[in-house]
Amino acid sequence: MFKRLLILGTLASVLFLVACSSGNKVQAGSTKVHPHTALRKLEIDMIKVGDGLVKTEAVLGKPTEKSIDPSGTVMTWYFAEDRDVPEQYYTLKEKPDTVEKFLKLTFDPKNKITAKDFKL
Repeated sequence: MFKRLLILGTLASVLFLVACSSGNKVQAGSTKVHPHTALRKLEIDMIKVGDGLVKTEAVLGKPTEKSIDPSGTVMTWYFAEDRDVPEQYYTLKEKPDTVEKFLKLTFDPKNKITAKDFKL
């Protein structure tokens, strides 16, 4: 009886591990996007005026463009939408030819967001 339970438990554990490890993995699939930047619209909307640079880069990753402006440091993230998952975006490494989705933030000298412009 004990051997049957042991065998049954082992088989159940193996089946569980196989089922968990074979899920659909979302991958960028292109060298034009930053790796591990699968962002949802909700995560992008979490960035508000007054937030710091650390929180912004923790959520969004590296910016596509960064420039110094008289109003402060301007960072822009350009996004590409995932074909398989709706409302999921990847941060692009380079500015695309046609800009469809972006987030532009202006930071003051204390690295706080003073202005936000976006199109998603």
